[in-house]
Amino acid sequence: MSLKNGTIMSQREKFELINSEVRSFYEYCKEAGISDEEMDIICRPLTNAVRKASFKWWTRVFLLLVMVMAIGFTVSQTDAFQWHVAAVARTLLIKALPVWDWTPLYHNKCLIEKSRPPNFDENICLEGTIERVADSNYNEVFNHHLSRGAPVIVSDAYYDWSVSRSELNLTSLISDDDRLRVSVPCRILSNIRIGRQPMDLEEIVSRITNNDIPSWFVHFQNCDIRAVKAFRILAPRPYFLSPHIPPSHFNWLLLSINYDTHRFKYLELDVGLIVMSQLKGKNYIQLKPRTPCEDDCYTLNFELLEGETLVLGNSLWEFEYLPGKGENIAMITETDWVES
Repeated sequence: MSLKNGTIMSQREKFELINSEVRSFYEYCKEAGISDEEMDIICRPLTNAVRKASFKWWTRVFLLLVMVMAIGFTVSQTDAFQWHVAAVARTLLIKALPVWDWTPLYHNKCLIEKSRPPNFDENICLEGTIERVADSNYNEVFNHHLSRGAPVIVSDAYYDWSVSRSELNLTSLISDDDRLRVSVPCRILSNIRIGRQPMDLEEIVSRITNNDIPSWFVHFQNCDIRAVKAFRILAPRPYFLSPHIPPSHFNWLLLSINYDTHRFKYLELDVGLIVMSQLKGKNYIQLKPRTPCEDDCYTLNFELLEGETLVLGNSLWEFEYLPGKGENIAMITETDWVES
């Protein structure tokens, strides 16, 4: 039991006692004729002490919150924490099924419905085929095809190409160019063990050429601008591209020998102008319509043969490829371009 005037006093009783003393002091000062300005001067040491104590308290609270958030963020990045959170979330979702059927959201590709791309032409979705043109020009390729979302194959994009396709030798091309030897691709996929990461182009080519694997594929993306420029010699700028279209900012090389598979390889390409040049052999291409056009459009399946060039604006299409039999070399360029 606490006694008000004893040695043991509760926190509330202490506050009440202090409040009573302060009120008594205030009433005494008023009776003595002390003005509010004089009261402010008399009580300034007390009010300053209260402000300092309050500032220190809020500072401690802020530092404590920062420390808790830092510890929480560090713990949240651990595999153990993420695994347990995922397990608990799955359990809660399963238990919520009788109340809320969330399975349609799980199977949807997008939670927010997207609008169709501008200049969307339903005719290209009904056709399900891709057109091949030759002796073309910018107006035909871009205005007749790309502006309405339709990809097109130009069969003579490199009719004046000075390098014979039979002379393609990536090993010597990379080993003779310092820029390429030390360049490190930003994305790479292969059925050959690629070992340590990151791996430069010289080591990639070494693994391709110094192995006894009869069937292999590798594709990689060049983000290093020096490598991007060096590889442009393989597929110079096509004759039908207008000068106002900037040079490619990234490019890909797709290489394979006798790689027999039925699984298409997906490439995550930047949205823009995509130009794929089949330098040797052939590849099977699959263009899948993006959301929300997947229910209206056909998936386009076709072969890209040696010497042919695929041109598309991929805001509508997702790109996949399947290596053909024999030896195949292809290059893809990514360029900033807005469909209009």
